Amino acid sequence: MSRKPDPMDLLAKARPASLDRGSRLSAADVLVLAALDSPGEPGRRRSRPRRRLPATLRFTAVAAVAVAAVVLVRSTDQRPAAPVPMSARTVLLAAAQRIETATPVTGRYWHTVGQSMALQEAGQGPPDGGTPKSVRYRVTCAHELWMAKAAREPSWLVVTAQSGKPLTPADEETWRGQGAWRLGDCAGAAVPGVGGVLPAPPFANRLDDRRNPEVSYPHVGAAHVTTEQVMGLPDDPAALKKVLQRWTGPIGQPSDESLFAQATSLLSQLPTTLKVRAGLYRMLAGLPSVRNIGATSDPLGRMGTGIELLGGSRRIVIDDASGRLLAVEERLSDGDRAEVTAWTALTASGWTDATPVLPRKL
Repeated sequence: MSRKPDPMDLLAKARPASLDRGSRLSAADVLVLAALDSPGEPGRRRSRPRRRLPATLRFTAVAAVAVAAVVLVRSTDQRPAAPVPMSARTVLLAAAQRIETATPVTGRYWHTVGQSMALQEAGQGPPDGGTPKSVRYRVTCAHELWMAKAAREPSWLVVTAQSGKPLTPADEETWRGQGAWRLGDCAGAAVPGVGGVLPAPPFANRLDDRRNPEVSYPHVGAAHVTTEQVMGLPDDPAALKKVLQRWTGPIGQPSDESLFAQATSLLSQLPTTLKVRAGLYRMLAGLPSVRNIGATSDPLGRMGTGIELLGGSRRIVIDDASGRLLAVEERLSDGDRAEVTAWTALTASGWTDATPVLPRKL
């Protein structure tokens, strides 16, 4: 014999499990029971006959169960709100913490391996004479930087691969009309510049040749500094900021953009202690116009978090897991459009006692 479920019993069973841990059925199950007769349980003692509810009351009770079930389904089907992006300050302070807690290592050279790209413009006269026309082209380089810790040892930029390509068909036509001269001049957003048309790689260029101040190395912003000065930088963010402001030189009042460029040059190129690198991140975190652009890929396709200054031209990409700097980019904005004019992506960096193996030297 079957019996119809009691409406009050159905309402009790529809109670959320979070409120009544004894609830045995979901709201969907209760709706099914409300629509169908439930078979009697074998061997169950028959209860005294009860008066059947009027049809109107039965309909009202079932409707109440349905409304309660719908409310329950909606309450358990809410999607979590999208997470609020972290501020640039939070990202940079977290990166500082990760960098600072890494195991300190030292060696004879600060060695970095990376790739760079820069947009260049140059021109030559046609082979038969005539007025030179400018050619815009893109140069991509693979390179290694060997930065000596001791001043008595030379530092080197080794270019292992290089390719140049005119930007547009018109640039290529002009370039071919000039004899298709070699497109050179490795540069980037954070790589020491090597001026002039370069030979075919591989080659090594000495960076600390004081006879040529334009390429003497190291330098931070407008200031030519020594390795000892870089290694002796303070790790306190306020003290670091004062030193970098002093290194800005006679070019004018230091701005957030100049501090951002100096800090990223130190982080990407030069040998600093872990505490100083953490201090540089903390100094950047204190700049009022720094902002987090969210998850982004660097020029090599690696994912990280992008940090830049509002209205600035330089952007960095930080690895979330290690706090390591992945890449530095330079952008030229024209209204709503921004063109990447140079970038440097680091694939390895750290101290080593190895001796650089140098190809032919410039």
